[in-house]
Amino acid sequence: VDVLLIKEGAFFVAFCPSLNISSYGDTDKDAKKAFDEALHIFITETDKKGNLEKELLKNGWILQQQPKPLYKPPSLSIFPNAEAFKKSKLNFKEKIALPL
Repeated sequence: VDVLLIKEGAFFVAFCPSLNISSYGDTDKDAKKAFDEALHIFITETDKKGNLEKELLKNGWILQQQPKPLYKPPSLSIFPNAEAFKKSKLNFKEKIALPL
């Protein structure tokens, strides 16, 4: 998934529009580490509650069921203001494993 890393005042904010998850830190590395923790909590807790798929679909993900289940995150272009941050050298991609 695409993660936008934005400098906001004294902090760095990591925001993933396709999951609606954000975190922050004093440095870009701190923000990335905090984002990893937030992502883990999001996936673990929504899976535990049985609503992970509902949350993904609510955030614009597409589920392809054949030949095997595959979730596709939405493009950054569908999110307001995301294009303004898209070219930042700080942005990164985060690979995620979804429990099926």
